[in-house]
This record gives sequence, structure tokens and C-alpha cells, in this order.
Amino acid sequence: MSYSQLPLVSVPVVTYNSSKTVVETLDSIYNQTYPHLELIVSDDGSTDDTIQVCCDWIKAHKDRFVRTELLTVEKNTGISANLNRAEKACQGEWVKGIAGDDMLLPECIADFLEFTIKNPDAHCVFGKVKCFGGTRELQAFYEQNRFCSDFFFLSIDQQLHRIILEGNCIPAPGFFYNRQFIQQLGVQNDERIPYIEDYPKWINMLKKNVRFYFLDKVVVEYRIGSGVSTQDEMNPLSFKSFQLFKIYYLYPELIAMGEEERIDREADDLMKIYCQKISAEKARLSYSYRIGRFLLRPFRLIAKWFLR
Repeated sequence: MSYSQLPLVSVPVVTYNSSKTVVETLDSIYNQTYPHLELIVSDDGSTDDTIQVCCDWIKAHKDRFVRTELLTVEKNTGISANLNRAEKACQGEWVKGIAGDDMLLPECIADFLEFTIKNPDAHCVFGKVKCFGGTRELQAFYEQNRFCSDFFFLSIDQQLHRIILEGNCIPAPGFFYNRQFIQQLGVQNDERIPYIEDYPKWINMLKKNVRFYFLDKVVVEYRIGSGVSTQDEMNPLSFKSFQLFKIYYLYPELIAMGEEERIDREADDLMKIYCQKISAEKARLSYSYRIGRFLLRPFRLIAKWFLR
């Protein structure tokens, strides 16, 4: 097969304040053994120099790619909207998205394409993901709770039931898909939920009877603890997105499954988080109040002396 006959693979990169990590991401794309690539970088209103870093890198390496494009917006819109913009700009037959703080292993795209050749019906494939960064405890948590390979050997109904009852265990960084298939399916990232792009997508795809295929090989390195790929559950924006996700997706499905007790447990968990936030805020205010009183004490003593 000649170079021009190879399927074009789009690599959309989503960034937000990623200047410290995005070069590693872009280098990992440049170093792919598969030759026929296009690069799309979509920045979500970064306030650091991410855009300039990407511009400089693309200018120096654009000859590696069939096509390059850099998308920017003035204000941050959230991961879901940013990824939609990036994916809409793709022109390749296949798409391998990546966040601007993660890295593709050199054989990543070649491995995926080899798998699809051997499995012609595989339009949506997930590969293994290796965690790095953060603490060992956090790495172990992600690998044990977020990347469960046994999930892919269940029936579609079982997968839907499990992902709703037990949470998201599908590795978004390892997702590889046929662009035309997803377009015909009509599934996009739900922009009503700005900071959770993958979980709603998996549910929508499973409800449309999409089979997820599994590539039993590590293809991506997933960075833990960065603001691009990972969202702190106590972060107000992430917290709000997760509550919106529950309202739009989780609760209706749990009711339909007769799992009202799960909703009660979710409500209890929400109350605990709320109470933790309130307690932390009270503690902060109390601490600030004590500091303030201490700093103002000399002035109060002077005022008291003058008022005698």
C-alpha cells in the first residue's frame, strides 16, 4: 500500500493552560511509527502561553503531518465543548484524541489500525492506559477503579448496567474510533456537562447498542494530577458538572432499573461532601478571624488608650 493510500488518522489535542506539558504530548504524536497523520490542537482559552508554545511547535514540525490546525477561543468553555470543536475539525478516517498533558506510545496508532484490520467490525476500540505522575496510591486507585479490562467482555446490557451502578471504568485516553461511524451515530460530548466529557458519551453509545472492542496493549500514558486530564472532585466546576451528570444521566437510569436505594446513597454522599465543604469554609473563616483579631490587637489597645 502506498503512502497516499494509507488511512488518514486525525489526532485532536485538547489543551488548557498546558504550556508545561503540551510539548511532550506533541512530541509523542510526532514520534508515532504510523506516518499518515493530521494534527488538530484546540485550546480552551488558556491564560498562560500554551497557544504560543503550540504555534512554535507546529511551525517547526508541520512537515511531519498531512495537515495541521490550531483552534482557539477567547473564554474557557469546558472540556466537552473543546473536544467537540477539535473533533469537528478532524478530516481523517480514524480519530485518536489526546489531552495536552498525556502521551501516546510510539506504536499507539499503528497498533490500533492493525487491530481494526483484524477486526473489521471494530469501529470503537479501547486500549490499555498506563498512569504516571501523582502518588503511587493515586496511580493504584486509577488503575484499579478506572481502567477495568474485564468490562469489555460483558454484554452491552451488562456493560450499561455496570457503568451506571459502579461508575465509569472505561479509559477515555485509550479511545480510538472511526469518525464516520460516530458521526452517523450522532453522539457528541454533552456540552451541558462542561467538565465530564467521557462518562455521558459511553452511556449514550451503549444505549445505541455500540459494541466496545478491547486492545490488550498499553497505548497511552495518562498523567495524573494535571488540570487538563484530571478534575478535582472538590473543584466547584467539576463538582457542579458531576451533579449535572447525575441529574441528566444517572438518576433516570437508576429509577428505570429499580435502584432507588442507590439514589438515596448518592444523596447521602452528596450531603457528606456538602458538609465537608461547609466545615472547611467555617474553619477557614474562623482561622482568618483569629488572625485578624491578633493583627488588630495593637490598634485596639492604642484606640482604647486614646479613649481614656
